[in-house]
Amino acid sequence: MDKAGRLLYQGLIAAWDGFWVVWLSDLFWLVLLLPLVTAPLGFAGLYECAHGLANGTSITWRTFFGGIRRHWGAAYRWALFNLGLIVLLVFYVWFATSGKVNLTTLTGSLLTGIPLGLVVLWLVINQFTFPFMLIQAKPSYLNALRNSLVIFVKWPGVTLGFSLFNLAVIALSLWLRFPWVVCGASLPALMACLCVKYTVEQTRGVTPVSAG
Repeated sequence: MDKAGRLLYQGLIAAWDGFWVVWLSDLFWLVLLLPLVTAPLGFAGLYECAHGLANGTSITWRTFFGGIRRHWGAAYRWALFNLGLIVLLVFYVWFATSGKVNLTTLTGSLLTGIPLGLVVLWLVINQFTFPFMLIQAKPSYLNALRNSLVIFVKWPGVTLGFSLFNLAVIALSLWLRFPWVVCGASLPALMACLCVKYTVEQTRGVTPVSAG
């Protein structure tokens, strides 16, 4: 957790140094989010800017649209996989609350507890999937999901620290609303990219699982 704190501090410094890009990428993301069909493009541009900031490369507002051109296919694949999982989650919630499952029995507890734990795990590791797809020669959501699970297992303190920070940012953005326009999505994206960068560096030059 101490290492996570130092990395989060570095991320905040990077966000401050690149404030205008952080703000503009968040604004562009919001605009593309409104028509749902273009939402994946917004994430492609958002994570491209975040990836550049995390790696210390020079970026401008044009980086956002360059990310869309380069990663639009990967973005739609990523979005489709996530949409499918969300549909499964909605079905699970409906099934668990429809009265067809007796929650007081052991079987009922397993049918609710185990899937709920898997959902929480997916929410934690899924935040790192798009950053991993950005560094893959052939972006694959399943490989990125596996890589994300690997870094969660190997560096649980770091990944949980970043997850709690991102959750706090999203919660504050939902509560105060205004942060969505400034950094509600771009800051969590930057922190996710920074976490992936750290874990890749910790492999001491070894390429992550199925990356590249």
